[in-house]
Amino acid sequence: MKSIVLILFIIASVSDCSKNDDPKITAELLGKWNWIESSGGFAGKTETPATTGNSITIEFTREKYIKYVNGLAEQEMTYQIEKGKSIRKTEDSFLILYENGRKQSIEIIDNKLILFDECHDCYQNEYVKE
Repeated sequence: MKSIVLILFIIASVSDCSKNDDPKITAELLGKWNWIESSGGFAGKTETPATTGNSITIEFTREKYIKYVNGLAEQEMTYQIEKGKSIRKTEDSFLILYENGRKQSIEIIDNKLILFDECHDCYQNEYVKE
């Protein structure tokens, strides 16, 4: 019986370590971010609030990601941050893994958040901290 408990403890410890999240990146990500631009896709187009007529704000709490469009909550889901392989770089990057399976790599430079969709011909989304 003791060996079974020990094995379960070891499995739980290893699975917790696989997250590789970073308290610093998590702390920087928390809060509200106003969308300023998205670019990419097969056509290589750029969209902004002016071209779409939509004001988009995203919010990261410790538990949830919330997307507001024109002031109304449109989407809410859980997420987690992990360090792992990105299609953009050879070295590991911080990734947001959403409950719906979507994955984005993260860059935070000063007051600017850049989320890169982890797929080919997808978008780079830029936000500024509120």
